[in-house]
Amino acid sequence: MKWLILLGLLIILVIIIAARYRRQIQMAIYVLRMFRKMRQAGKTEENQIETKENLKDVQLIRCGKCGTWVPQNKALSLRSGIFYCSTNCLENTKAETRPLGRV
Repeated sequence: MKWLILLGLLIILVIIIAARYRRQIQMAIYVLRMFRKMRQAGKTEENQIETKENLKDVQLIRCGKCGTWVPQNKALSLRSGIFYCSTNCLENTKAETRPLGRV
């Protein structure tokens, strides 16, 4: 019986303290969440750094139309083996090489 009374008093004490310092408790929870978000953002930055390091291994190819250097994995090419930096350059090259119709 003594333990139940003691437990009840302890619970009442915790409730009073929580009610009195609820703003500080809310602020502490908010700060902890911010730190978690910052840690997660740091992890994504590390992943981005790793992918940038992987891009260093990719060979650069020069665009056949405008001469821009692009990574080979992002370049577009036709069967002729000529690489292009974008669909814009590819379409412009196609338009220039089309034969004109008879007049």
